Amino acid sequence: MNTLRKRVIGLGLVGIAFLGLGGCFEGELSDNEQSMMSDQPFAYVVRDYPDMGEASSIDARPPLDPRDPYAFNPGARLMVRDRIALSSAEKDILTGYFGSRHYDVKDVDVSPDGERMVFAAHGPANNTAHNTWNIYEYTFASGRVRRIFADDDMANAGQDTNPAYTNEGRIVFSSSRQHGRGDWRLLDLREYLADFNEPASLLHLVSRDGSNLAQITFGEFHDIEPNTMNDGHVVFIRFGRLYETLQDCTLENIDDPNFNTHPHGGGYGQGNGNGFPPGLEEPKEWTEEDKCGASVAGEVESERVFVEDVLSMYRITPSGGNVHRYFGSLSEEFSDASFIHYMDPIPLDDGNLITIMRHIYNPNYGGDVVKINSKNFFAVDQPIDESVIGEAEESMTPGLVNFYPKQVSPSGWYSAVAPYGDGSGRLLASWAQCLVKDENISAVCEGASTVENLGEPQYGIWMVDPSDNTRLPVVRGHKRALYTDIVIASRNDLAQPYTGNRNDLNLEDNTAVFHIRSVYDRDGTDMAALWDGGIETRRDLSLTRPDDRSERFIRVLGKRSIPPELEQAILTDEILNPSDGSRPPLGLTPILGSGGRGLYDVLSYAMVEPDGSAMVKVPAETSFTFEVVNKYGKRVDLIAADQYNYNYLTQHPNSLLLEDGEILKCYGCHDPELDIPHARTDVELASANPGAPGDAMPFPNANPTIIAQNWKDTMAEALADSLGYLPTTWADNLSYEDFWNNPPDDSLAFDVPYAGLTTLVPTDDPSCLTNWTPECKATINYQEHIQPIWNACRVNPNDNNAITSCQNCHRAAESKSCPEGGGGGGPGTGLMLGDGHASWDGRQLESYVELFKPDYYLKQENGEWVEIADPDVDGACPNGVEGDLSVEHEPGTCFSRRLMSARGAIASARFFSLFDNDTDDDEYEVEVEGTDAIRQSHQGMLSRAELRLIAEWLDSGAHLFNDPAEFKFPEE
Repeated sequence: MNTLRKRVIGLGLVGIAFLGLGGCFEGELSDNEQSMMSDQPFAYVVRDYPDMGEASSIDARPPLDPRDPYAFNPGARLMVRDRIALSSAEKDILTGYFGSRHYDVKDVDVSPDGERMVFAAHGPANNTAHNTWNIYEYTFASGRVRRIFADDDMANAGQDTNPAYTNEGRIVFSSSRQHGRGDWRLLDLREYLADFNEPASLLHLVSRDGSNLAQITFGEFHDIEPNTMNDGHVVFIRFGRLYETLQDCTLENIDDPNFNTHPHGGGYGQGNGNGFPPGLEEPKEWTEEDKCGASVAGEVESERVFVEDVLSMYRITPSGGNVHRYFGSLSEEFSDASFIHYMDPIPLDDGNLITIMRHIYNPNYGGDVVKINSKNFFAVDQPIDESVIGEAEESMTPGLVNFYPKQVSPSGWYSAVAPYGDGSGRLLASWAQCLVKDENISAVCEGASTVENLGEPQYGIWMVDPSDNTRLPVVRGHKRALYTDIVIASRNDLAQPYTGNRNDLNLEDNTAVFHIRSVYDRDGTDMAALWDGGIETRRDLSLTRPDDRSERFIRVLGKRSIPPELEQAILTDEILNPSDGSRPPLGLTPILGSGGRGLYDVLSYAMVEPDGSAMVKVPAETSFTFEVVNKYGKRVDLIAADQYNYNYLTQHPNSLLLEDGEILKCYGCHDPELDIPHARTDVELASANPGAPGDAMPFPNANPTIIAQNWKDTMAEALADSLGYLPTTWADNLSYEDFWNNPPDDSLAFDVPYAGLTTLVPTDDPSCLTNWTPECKATINYQEHIQPIWNACRVNPNDNNAITSCQNCHRAAESKSCPEGGGGGGPGTGLMLGDGHASWDGRQLESYVELFKPDYYLKQENGEWVEIADPDVDGACPNGVEGDLSVEHEPGTCFSRRLMSARGAIASARFFSLFDNDTDDDEYEVEVEGTDAIRQSHQGMLSRAELRLIAEWLDSGAHLFNDPAEFKFPEE
């Protein structure tokens, strides 16, 4: 059971707890009053706390539930006071603005200069101008309220909540509008939370004047409660769900799902202090029977599905880069403590966070004020280093708070908190004393109190000073009052715009770099140890030659998307996607082709050094991902060879984005099922790569002229330091040079530049061909860059150097692309590479469809392969048909294999084996009678530059268009 360490034991309460507070004082201030006072204005949201009701469904969300950001609970008021003092008067700043008190307001944040605050508000139900959740700003000096989106139509196009200022002066907020997916009112392309049938609320960024709106997070979850840290990072809460299939649960053996009798959720699973008050048992761990009782019906009659609600803490740069889990656990041990969650984590000056931690179903809507030691912990019981002492979560209040519903909490409950921000450590917090009633007389709860006579909590706002364990009243409490937000208009001089760590390399302007310690490191484990002797063997040039490693380059890809307006137009086009049923709809095939992945540009390459390290330059302010490829430019995660242990080297799943001159360091790869957040740049993680053996030393059995400056430096760092430059290339060249052999072996060097193409180079800027800059990119479209390879006239080294083209041989009845060249072709051709529309469907390209058309093969008992003309014929495939994902083929089973696969270049072995000698794709090859003769007739027909371009195109998804601007709608 995880626990909170209480900083104080005794109860140092100063002031009147529950009998009411006076509002005006005259004369000199007492010491108590002086200790609470501050000249800064402050604001708070007050409401009558609503009845939580019964939550008998796993999809039921009570009022004020952070998992339900769009809920409208009118009757809240946003109040402002000009200073922190008992005598200050309060002002309702929104009733006059909306013309009614029947509005709702929440999610208040103060600007770094302390002059303004931003908040989310929903106008009264009948207010046509303010009929959704919108973002508003209030200026303390003038008392002016204004909406960020001035235009009513723009403002009400989505539910906008959870605003916060960035240190650059912009506003980050959560919204259902999903601006990156277009105007959903025309065609709804938004991502949804399926169980709730509501659009995901995702983070957006906007200037204070409502301009420059951009969506920065994506996915089927709610990203809520963002706040900006002093270093410019934005921390936020992500709500999503996990599903566990339970095979042995049947309806007749379990009760109907009922939240009140069976747990159903998930989350952090935080503890409840060092002990438990009388009458409160330790949270019960959930058994299989509990899960079955709380499950829902699965797709199969014998299956049940257990649903976990997970609220995890994430961090992101304000421009949308480097999103990663920051603190908290993905899957804590299941118990009813899992309903205790962080509410609105607020950054502190020391780099940690403060939050209200409460049980999601506590009808008092209160919990405890807790400091999260995020600088030194990844999660509860997971310090960043063995030397760390202390606790991940630390109560900041006197006494022990009980989180659980309908339980006595002698130290009361807290519902909102704000740091003073003046270096004193003081807090403003909404606190309610725990009261019991006896014959209409209220008294303070004691250890012997029971829930039978528990009175209604009476919240007020108090100054809490953790340093001396005192609590003083600031705003008078009254029955049924609930304070859900508190902010203080203090200036934060520590707030800095995000810049990231700066590199000291002499790079071009508008360039950044990321450094991987080793691609063989997976969560601190040396993945090379199983078959390849470990990283120390891989880096030893006397034991491992460069060609012994498939992992040769990092390829950087710029991420694109189909503009939402174009996506909507394609999906509603009556030729491409007819609504009358006259033809099968193509969906987004006219752009995506056979691939379902995102659209990409090729940006740069960097060598993977012998120890698996790499230093990679990327264009600044560009959303990118990356992948590991072999010497032929093929993505290695698809390699299916026995004893290949690096299939985890998939394309990086999250977008990265770096500032000009920034360096991002990572240790290696990560198993997403593990709980340790791996992408935090502010902590030192364990590394499987031992690095250099000492300061100013070479690596064992490597070129002794390459000296590591520091102990544990990677080979990539040492090489860059020794050369005085970063040996990486932009997309114009795939280049390798041996630096590490002693002496270096020049015969291992190769260059595969785009300049080797005789067809169109994949860039729309001619200057990039002679001077590639960070602004250049390679964008591969099938018709522009791949089809011309089939059409180009070339020498056939297998036919006395006769002139021909691919299309000359692989065509139907159309004219040859190389008129004077040889090649039979004709109507009986098995593969057609014509550049016209397909005869069977004029909406599609003939050559593209042909390249991805499946053929079927049967592996016989003797191990030989037989091609099957029609797999649907009875008995043709005794054990059925498998898709082309299969590489382990069972006798009697037919499987499909395409000449090209949108999965990637390695899976397109039937094509590449005709032209190269790459052994990484051997497991995808099929040898039938005549295969060897076909291979011999194709050797040398395509250049290395052409094969590289085709590999890049296939690995990026085999799209018809990676540049959507080149797409043209068909005419009738």
